[in-house]
Amino acid sequence: MLNRILVALVGIPVLMYVYYSGGLPLLVFTNAVIGIGLYEFYKMSELAGQKPFSKLGICAGLVIPNLIYFSNPLKMDTLILLPVVALIICTMGIRIFENKVENASIDIGVTALGVAYISVLFSHIILLTYLPDGGKWLIAVQVMVWVCDSAAYFVGINIGRKFFKEGFSIISPKKSKEGAIGAIVFTILAICLINMKFKLLPENYFIVGVLGFLVSIVAQIGDLAESMFKREFKIKDSGRILGEHGGILDRFDSMIFVVPTVYYILKIFVY
Repeated sequence: MLNRILVALVGIPVLMYVYYSGGLPLLVFTNAVIGIGLYEFYKMSELAGQKPFSKLGICAGLVIPNLIYFSNPLKMDTLILLPVVALIICTMGIRIFENKVENASIDIGVTALGVAYISVLFSHIILLTYLPDGGKWLIAVQVMVWVCDSAAYFVGINIGRKFFKEGFSIISPKKSKEGAIGAIVFTILAICLINMKFKLLPENYFIVGVLGFLVSIVAQIGDLAESMFKREFKIKDSGRILGEHGGILDRFDSMIFVVPTVYYILKIFVY
């Protein structure tokens, strides 16, 4: 418990500073999350008997945020998939030159999945900062994710399984439909309050409400997606780098899905 409190006391202010500042601090943070996250993902798969091209995957994953950050802003969106294309060609080429057939689709697939799941999705955090009020939006997104996660937990603990007997027991035994509904309600309330404070979209509360609804849905998908992988790999936590908080993927599983969702909603319907 003490470890959890200390990590939160130090981590939250640092995280808010990085989000609001953007620039190089955010790039360093993004590289750390992607690099460690990919290492954890590949390590979990290796413990399950798979053999991903870990080093190639981590290198390709780290290229993506840096390519976005240091490229022409008009070309940033299109450059995201370049390292993925190169990775697929390289991994297939290596396996062909090794003249090996066994588990080729699994090993290559897991390698590419790690990069697409962690690096491609989370690298949108840099793209988000290039939108108007990008730093404020990042803080708003993180607060929504925290509210969503907390609401799902507390509502689930108090009234979970009382109205809907079936939850998500196969993937995560503690997740309930009541908790999911509570998360949606409180996330919408949270973004409405944030919008009143930051005045992100002062004249468009419909988009704000839709954004809160979609963020709550996607955040829970992100949380359950990581739980799905951990259950498949028979792992409790993705890592121990954050002590009792688990690994990087355990802490940023929802953000990985939410960041690109918010970016494209704002890019298409607002900016």
